[in-house]
Amino acid sequence: MLRQLRTRRQILPFRRFFVTAPHTTASLGFEAKADAYAKARPSYPVESIEFISQLSQKKPEITKILDLGAGTGIMTNLLSKTGYRSITAVEPVDAMRSKITTSLTNVNCLKGTSWSIPVDSSSQDVVMLAQSFHWFDDIQSLQEIHRVLKQGGLLVLVWNMESKERSEWVAKLRSLYETYDGSAPQYRMGYWKNVFDTAEAKKLYRLPLQHKRFEFDTTVKRSDVWTRISSKSYIAILDKLEQDKLHAKVEQVLNEYDLPLNDDELFKYPADTDMYWCYKK
Repeated sequence: MLRQLRTRRQILPFRRFFVTAPHTTASLGFEAKADAYAKARPSYPVESIEFISQLSQKKPEITKILDLGAGTGIMTNLLSKTGYRSITAVEPVDAMRSKITTSLTNVNCLKGTSWSIPVDSSSQDVVMLAQSFHWFDDIQSLQEIHRVLKQGGLLVLVWNMESKERSEWVAKLRSLYETYDGSAPQYRMGYWKNVFDTAEAKKLYRLPLQHKRFEFDTTVKRSDVWTRISSKSYIAILDKLEQDKLHAKVEQVLNEYDLPLNDDELFKYPADTDMYWCYKK
């Protein structure tokens, strides 16, 4: 889940090595809130996974798929449940990766980054990036992903986003917590798309990116709303006083829209899932 900051690039015969350091917001935020992330972050629509098999034109059980920036394994787990048998999860943050190794013993889980993926060249049918590419949206990452994909292999990028277009209270909450994101890379800003417009990317992949949106509302209890918000890296790094202030404002919005006052009742949390894809040339 980390954006790598280049300090030095060393090229050796037959293999590229990159010396990298994690983006501070991601490193501190995800290390501190791995439990909250695993608990509160939603999965992804099953329809989106079924759509991937259509795009790859291969059955899940014979598809080699790599989940890059796998986090706590939310996408990894869904892939496993929907029939994928050859899954490799790559994640640099130790606290998040440990969630995968303890809960998904059938998955090959490795420490690595988008600049140095610890698998063989031309070994993967699909590389999946769920909720992660905005942390490492550079040409070096695309080059390394290209290296591990088979000829004609599929690159898939997926993000969940709380839907302010379909919910007024969600829009108000986002206006509160998104003010804290500072310089942290964010999917919603769209800057991650710029690398796909470069001449280098167009040499590697069949572009432009294709896009499909899935509605993905989830059923939650009241406390889940704050747990999900606090799992965002740029909120997780705030001091307790600032988090408490934000939490109070979140509760005010929930009260304003007459959402359940406690966890005894469930309600819908509107969200959308955006999927983008392209193929290796």
